Amino acid sequence: MSAFRRFLTVVVMVYLLLALLFIALPGTRDSVQSMFGGERADFWFTMTVIGTVLLLLELLVENVNSVAMRRDITRHESKVNELKAKLYDHQIDQRDRDVRPGNTTAVPSTYAHSAPTFTPPAPAPGSIPRTGTSVPPPSAVDLPPSAVPPTTTPYPNEPYPNDPPRV
Repeated sequence: MSAFRRFLTVVVMVYLLLALLFIALPGTRDSVQSMFGGERADFWFTMTVIGTVLLLLELLVENVNSVAMRRDITRHESKVNELKAKLYDHQIDQRDRDVRPGNTTAVPSTYAHSAPTFTPPAPAPGSIPRTGTSVPPPSAVDLPPSAVPPTTTPYPNEPYPNDPPRV
């Protein structure tokens, strides 16, 4: 809602409150009657009542329209979410069909005789060539005592295996 529309709504509500006070309180009517004279006060009172009824009707119609639009937007958003869920389910089903072992595709005979071969890339000039050996992970002996988790023993009187030997 724009700032002008909010301002206009506030002005209309303030006018409606003042008009309802003017209509409901007889003392206000008497003071207006004394200000404008006898017949003009009745005219302004009638115009105030008509204006109040019209503005009240306009506010009610505007709020009903706003509620209907919000409900329509919510309905459309839920429809979009439902369609997205159906699309996602369809994609999952399609992926499952493609992955199933029973759905193997036949390889054309032109490609059946040549199996792809993998040749590792040549090392960069000046680099150390890989030998194929890897470094084993550190064992409990290589780790400091704080990094080795304590273990329990099956017998209550024996020391923990990670405790230092008693001298």
